Amino acid sequence: MKRRGQKKYENPFKIVVYALSFLATIAYIVYRFMFTMPFNLNAIDIVFGIIVIFVELVEVVEFGVYFWHILRVKQYVPEMPKMKKEDFPEVDVFIATYNEGEDVLEKTLAACAKMKYPDPRKVHIYLCDDGNRVELKELTDKYGATLVTRELNRFAKAGNYNHALRVSKSPYIAIFDADMRPTADFLLKTIPFFSEEKMGFVQTPQSFKNPDIFQAKLSRETPFEQDYFYHYIQIARNRTNSVIMCGTNCVLSREALKKAGGFAQATIAEDVATGMLMEAKGYRGVAIDEVLAYGENINSVGAFLKQRSRWGRGCIQTAKAYGIFRIKGLKLGQKLDYFVAINYWCFGLKRMLYMLLPLLFAFFGIIAIQGDLLTISIIFFTQYLLKRFVIDWLERGYKSSTWSKIYEIIQAPYMAMVILGELIGISIKKFSVTPKGAANRKAKRSIKLLICHLVLLGLNAAGIVVAAMRAQDAGIYLYVIPIVWMGINSFYLLFALLFDIRGSRNYKAFRPNSVKHYGFKSYFGLFKRGA
Repeated sequence: MKRRGQKKYENPFKIVVYALSFLATIAYIVYRFMFTMPFNLNAIDIVFGIIVIFVELVEVVEFGVYFWHILRVKQYVPEMPKMKKEDFPEVDVFIATYNEGEDVLEKTLAACAKMKYPDPRKVHIYLCDDGNRVELKELTDKYGATLVTRELNRFAKAGNYNHALRVSKSPYIAIFDADMRPTADFLLKTIPFFSEEKMGFVQTPQSFKNPDIFQAKLSRETPFEQDYFYHYIQIARNRTNSVIMCGTNCVLSREALKKAGGFAQATIAEDVATGMLMEAKGYRGVAIDEVLAYGENINSVGAFLKQRSRWGRGCIQTAKAYGIFRIKGLKLGQKLDYFVAINYWCFGLKRMLYMLLPLLFAFFGIIAIQGDLLTISIIFFTQYLLKRFVIDWLERGYKSSTWSKIYEIIQAPYMAMVILGELIGISIKKFSVTPKGAANRKAKRSIKLLICHLVLLGLNAAGIVVAAMRAQDAGIYLYVIPIVWMGINSFYLLFALLFDIRGSRNYKAFRPNSVKHYGFKSYFGLFKRGA
């Protein structure tokens, strides 16, 4: 497979800064483990100390994997192979639906019917309806598609697709969600990749015609939430053949699917698990960075949280069902990539832990980190500021560590509860369909989320007051870090409250190449009228 770009690495300055940042991070975690663990204190201090150092160790692994990939990302943007018109094979197009309205489905069917192909007779469109709605037959007939239904919708989307596999026969399958409309050249730009040996699937980015929920409720200057994943992280994963299959805007090999046992039914994240199993069987997954399909973004907070909790729960279920480090066929690099991808969904637990630690010290005197204030501050802020520099400056226009943290803190109370439940065995197997069309446009505010953010902000404000009062007796030296920590948490929680109380705005979605550096002006500009 040809790859774009001739240089093996990015520019030397970027390599040096990333290397310094990673070395500083290693130095910090070594110092933390050797000199700041509260092993000489109470049992509860030791427990929290171990939890925190474990979370930080995982973060080091994540940053190491990220560092290893991102410096060579440009080399792993694949170029489309050439294919003769007569060599284009038969293709089945699966559109998954459960309860979406006919208005949504008609737009998607129309877009699929308009896809260009050397021989249009080789393209077979299937509307895979898991709601068993025979009345959709008239709609499918209108666009020359086939309606596929089943009486029992066991195993949700995976079961739906596996049923469709039994009534179709083309060697390649393009899959779309009910609201994802492919561009006319979708097949022309994906099918040629299968001319190469052992190609399992080709994943294209998810993109949307309308702003995401953060742009709609905060500011049009906020980065498009999923762009960094699809245009950087996914492309970098081409290097280790650990591209994540995302369940839509994707083309799969029937042969690879068969070898992997069909669409994975042991998890509600059937897409991630299926792609991983195909790669474990020696097939390749490829991510391309050209947008070839568009959908409609969620603008309801409740629907957004349900969608993200489904993704997170599904990834945890995937890890538990298949065992990332035990699965045969995956190399170490692939296993690390999937570990990092699945561990990402623990961000809610991590954010809540970092929210809790200074409060525990302020109110109860629980110490998870002990040591000399000056030394800790120098070592911590050296690695922290270097990391902020490489993310906020070197990757500007694609990623912002501050905006990422705001996004995570907004979701943290809800996601922490959901993911903790999955981790301890409170598993929810029911597949919840994301509202689309008219159902999606009924935007609602989440009062429960607002209450959580208010309580957390109130606790941080109270914690600052309590810590300041105790500092008068114990000395500010002991309490300066918790006070600053709670102040930073309060800063992020203010943005969470802004998100909770603001209505959606009809901003035009920004593409990555049009987004400028996200500085402090863009953060504080949110509080201006009309921001």
